[in-house]
Amino acid sequence: MDSIQQEKKRDPAQQYANSIVGEEKGVILDDPDVQQFYGSSTTEAYRLKSELVGKCMEEIGMGRFQWKLFVVTGFGWIVDNFASQGISSVQPPIELEFPGIVQVSYSSVAYYTGLILGASFWGISSDLIGRKPAFNSTLLIAGIFLCGAAGTMNFLAFSAMWAVIGTAAGGNVPVDSMIFLEFVPGSHQYLLTALSAWWNLGQLIVSLLAWVFLANYSCPTDSTPATCHRSDNMGWRYTLITLGALSLAFTIIRVFIFKLPETPRYLLSKGKDQAAVESVNYVARQNGKPEPLTIGMFQEIDARLGIANESNTSAQGPGLSTKEIIKENMKDFRSTHYQALFATRKLGIHTGIIWLIWLTIGIAYPLYFNFLPSYLDTKFSSSDSLYTTYRNYCIESAVGVVGPLSAAYLVTTFFGRRWMMGISSIITGVFLFAYVGVSNPTSSLAFACVTGMLGNFEYAIMYAFTPESFPAPHRGTGTGTAASLLRFGGLCASLIASQTGFTPAPIYASAALWVVVGVVCFGLPFETHGHAAI
Repeated sequence: MDSIQQEKKRDPAQQYANSIVGEEKGVILDDPDVQQFYGSSTTEAYRLKSELVGKCMEEIGMGRFQWKLFVVTGFGWIVDNFASQGISSVQPPIELEFPGIVQVSYSSVAYYTGLILGASFWGISSDLIGRKPAFNSTLLIAGIFLCGAAGTMNFLAFSAMWAVIGTAAGGNVPVDSMIFLEFVPGSHQYLLTALSAWWNLGQLIVSLLAWVFLANYSCPTDSTPATCHRSDNMGWRYTLITLGALSLAFTIIRVFIFKLPETPRYLLSKGKDQAAVESVNYVARQNGKPEPLTIGMFQEIDARLGIANESNTSAQGPGLSTKEIIKENMKDFRSTHYQALFATRKLGIHTGIIWLIWLTIGIAYPLYFNFLPSYLDTKFSSSDSLYTTYRNYCIESAVGVVGPLSAAYLVTTFFGRRWMMGISSIITGVFLFAYVGVSNPTSSLAFACVTGMLGNFEYAIMYAFTPESFPAPHRGTGTGTAASLLRFGGLCASLIASQTGFTPAPIYASAALWVVVGVVCFGLPFETHGHAAI
């Protein structure tokens, strides 16, 4: 009886919702499960307008604009790897050249401190001032300071540069994932998982540069700061300059060649209905399709809900200064964004588990993957040259791309996101335990390739599943906080490595944590497969 009364109470809006949304290509747009899961974390008006935007994106389809966006957002994944793999690759020659280094991994501590700050700032600010500022700024900052790091003359300056690089790298992937998600049709959300393949391309680029520059332009491994002169150790500088130049080239493409409007769902969350209409229709024009959305459609939703249309009359109207807009947004942030992530019991449990997964992976992933070059160099230094070490690293990087691409397919099966993430995490842990016991280089390379592929498989799903599962008005806060916890975990991993050195101990710890993550994944209460993000 109560359910019938509730349905009657919602009837006008629901009837209109049924007229504008439906089921497209297996993706539910007017979704009672989604309504129940998100509850009061979004308004009914926002939800219906967001579903209307989703319907329009389905009509527009996956076209020229989205495929270009797939590439330019992929730059964020590439540069993220430039930073995370770049620092671990250049640490061994840095230690040979700079005097007074107690632990070279302290530079990683500086880097991860920057990552924590950057993930928090860019993620949360994307809910306050939009997605575009981070999209346009992060690669620029990373590129400038990667080049700057190449010119440093001591370990303190080197570490300071990496702290600034971290503030940029911490925010680019979380925000880029939100941008892609909010422009892609719901039927193609799985491509968000495939975006992580760009991360592997970045890894391959770093590996190739290390193979060329570090293997040929570095001091011998038995050198000391007294015997290792700058002119004999230019490889790490060549590597960082190249990475910085590529990052700046990506920035030019993003800012001056590819024109990106603000995402329609962010605009809707701020009451800017007309701007959201223009954003959706811009995508339609770029794809050569008719413009599917009008402001009248949004006004009809408001009318049927019995509320006044507030488009262009919100507190962020054109009459306010930038300072006033930021002030209003900060007041809104304090009162709503974090609370909304716990608006329902299921959403609260989901948020907590997601953040726990990111924190744990933040420790587990860099313990193995970020310290792999140094570990390989130490383990096989007696028989293998640096040339062979980085050749193997290139092979592992190339094979690793299979992980995200296969994940993009498998998350569309009945296993969905949660089960595939959990299964791959447990298998990764098992292979890591087995990897440490391998004694010959050929078997080591084979195990490293398999574990890299599996780890990237889980990582790709995690980076897609998280923004998918948060509502757009609070997506930046939820994803940014998750990314901050990931980077905090990386900071913990750096501290662990600084105490253990380049030994098998970090890999044992990493293996155990991967298994823990796999078990925790099975406790997630919501599956995004088959549900359009709102």
